[in-house]
Amino acid sequence: MSTYALFLVRFGEILPSHHGIFIQTNEDGVGTLLDVRGAVSATGRLVFRCNDERLSRFKVAEAKGFVSRAQIAELQRICGAVPTPESQYLCTSEVGYAVPACRCGEWTTSAWRAVDGSGIVAEG
Repeated sequence: MSTYALFLVRFGEILPSHHGIFIQTNEDGVGTLLDVRGAVSATGRLVFRCNDERLSRFKVAEAKGFVSRAQIAELQRICGAVPTPESQYLCTSEVGYAVPACRCGEWTTSAWRAVDGSGIVAEG
């Protein structure tokens, strides 16, 4: 494959769900998941990761276009430059304790905007 399919993906249907950007690098559905993960606590900052994954594991996979093999490092650089959320849980003054928030979804939205705006994604 000289071009790879890109997907916005999600594990799970409701909280807790997990979001990321998936690059399908093989016709059998194998690829790389670009996402942020971290300690599920109010103090653990999320970190950017690139890990092997299978497309079939996602509950939702929205096709977004294609990227050339030569642009994979640039795609990873763009995603890695997007600031990561400080924690998976937000502490609010209204309730006085940490409440769950889908912060990985916020990061994925920001990362996709950066990738899409970079011009490296081809429509397919």
